[in-house]
Amino acid sequence: HARRHLDPPARSHVVTMSHAAITSSTSAFVGQSVRVATPARALRPRAAASLATPCVAKLEKGDKVKVTSSVTVYHVLGMKGAAVDLNGMEGEVHSRADDLDGVYISANLEVKIQFPIPGNDKGKMFIAHMKEDEVEKV
Repeated sequence: HARRHLDPPARSHVVTMSHAAITSSTSAFVGQSVRVATPARALRPRAAASLATPCVAKLEKGDKVKVTSSVTVYHVLGMKGAAVDLNGMEGEVHSRADDLDGVYISANLEVKIQFPIPGNDKGKMFIAHMKEDEVEKV
């Protein structure tokens, strides 16, 4: 019984048009040509100005804050995965998740806040990611 030898897939090539780029390749398994259209906006280089947007925030590293809304976390050390509600707890802004060397980047939970572990006298802390509107300065 003779073995069938499959040729490797053909390399893709790009044809640029004013509105799209058409990429074509041949599949070795089905022998059919596959065409994928890419919008022209995806081919244009990004503007450098969009990458240099400065990060402006109302909470900075070291600010003392108090949680004003009900936020439940499950990662507090010593609580064995139990739910801990942070409402009313006070902590300190540890860092910002939306600031990368002074440049704004998108982040869903933009502030990292350091809290003392409840019932721990050794000064151990835990960090929770939160939104700016969930806390207020103290």
